[in-house]
Amino acid sequence: MNRLEGHIGAIRTSQQISLVTTVLDAGHEIQAVVIETPETAPYLKNGSKAAVLFKETEVLLYLPGTTQISEPNQIPAEVNKLEAGTLFTWVGLRTPIGDLGAIIPADSVALLGLVPGKKVVACVKTTEVMLSGE
Repeated sequence: MNRLEGHIGAIRTSQQISLVTTVLDAGHEIQAVVIETPETAPYLKNGSKAAVLFKETEVLLYLPGTTQISEPNQIPAEVNKLEAGTLFTWVGLRTPIGDLGAIIPADSVALLGLVPGKKVVACVKTTEVMLSGE
């Protein structure tokens, strides 16, 4: 599980769903869809401390210079470790916001030419980011 610390920077709400932007300690922003509102979840307040949590299976990788995609949670990274399995490979990433892990299909390692030192972009689906508050 990836865990990053920050504070809530913006909240947009529609009915019982909020799109929450968390500003991480390194200044990068991560968005999350939360099935709560500031009225139903006391931790949803601008400026409140929040931890961003997401599973390693929810991290996508692509190469810099790739055509723009619709997901806003894009983090520049460098591969620093590969642990190959039969079906999946765990990829250790160094990023400006801290170390992250990703689990990707083993075939994708060769497809992307992943080796330690390779520059990539990690992408986390907005709908897969969880928040925890104080």
